Amino acid sequence: MDGMSPIQLDEFDHLPPALATVSARDLRSVFPNPTLIRLEGRHKQPVALGVMLHGDEVVGLAVLKRLQAWMKSHPLPRSLIIFVGNVFAAEAGARKLPDRPDYNRIWQDGPEPEHALGQRVLAAFDAADPFAHIDLHNNTGANPHYCCVHNERPDTLQLASFLGPLAMYTHNPPTMFSNSRASRIPAVTAECGQPGEVDGEEAGFNLVMAALHLDHFRGAPDLDLTVFEVTGRIEIAADASFGFAHGIEADLELPPKLENWNFFERPAGSTFARRLTGRQVMTVYDDDRNDVTDRFFRIEGDRVILVKDATPAMLTMSEAAIRADCLGYLMEKRGG
Repeated sequence: MDGMSPIQLDEFDHLPPALATVSARDLRSVFPNPTLIRLEGRHKQPVALGVMLHGDEVVGLAVLKRLQAWMKSHPLPRSLIIFVGNVFAAEAGARKLPDRPDYNRIWQDGPEPEHALGQRVLAAFDAADPFAHIDLHNNTGANPHYCCVHNERPDTLQLASFLGPLAMYTHNPPTMFSNSRASRIPAVTAECGQPGEVDGEEAGFNLVMAALHLDHFRGAPDLDLTVFEVTGRIEIAADASFGFAHGIEADLELPPKLENWNFFERPAGSTFARRLTGRQVMTVYDDDRNDVTDRFFRIEGDRVILVKDATPAMLTMSEAAIRADCLGYLMEKRGG
């Protein structure tokens, strides 16, 4: 990809037999380019499905394989329209290609060929008039399974509840695939644990199956759903050094079991990190990219201390993920 030429969008009306055994790194042997797949079911209004928007998040590929095996002995109860996304990054084993847009940030007009591709996919999805939208992802950090939702309509919450009892309510970024759909239909991003976890693959498949078998939304979640709202995004300065071991020489020392905090409330007054050089290298931003660090943290000596109770999510110890995206998020329980 040269960043200038249009990106080819292929179209299929079936799941190719070779899909059953292909790995993510070899996905282009089956889908050489981003691909739309239309599968006809008994109910014609389809479920819309996004997979492999990030090349190293393989749960979507695993769900397609499970779906393919299931379809050998079952007719589809409802049609599907599937977008197989960043096959180029999958070939590289990466979230995205260097210096190219993130495929989960291209769903508004923009100058790059990836934005034009996104508009073509959206036009195809709109023409299909989907019943619901599911975008399948993995996490880089240790997290329970949960759905990102962009509104609290009963139909959206019912769809989210098919994955499990947790949901994250977020407005941003509007360029997310599911967020671009949320004003039209029930739409979620399903976060199905870390890549390769069988229980996450099963959870993602069960979510898709539940949506395919649903005749109509009844207006309430299928189980008690706890909804958290993102109130801060934690970023580390690009030129900062950091690590996860006590006694390191770096700008920032983070806890060695940081990921264990995800979806567990951290109390006000607890230490979140240590600032070893005195540099301000960890910043919290709100949805409008305002610096709201002081709302969440204060400094006592070298300790970065929580000002108020907060529930972290998507905290990761992957340096690549931190530098490409963020350290994680801080949330508050809706209605809490």
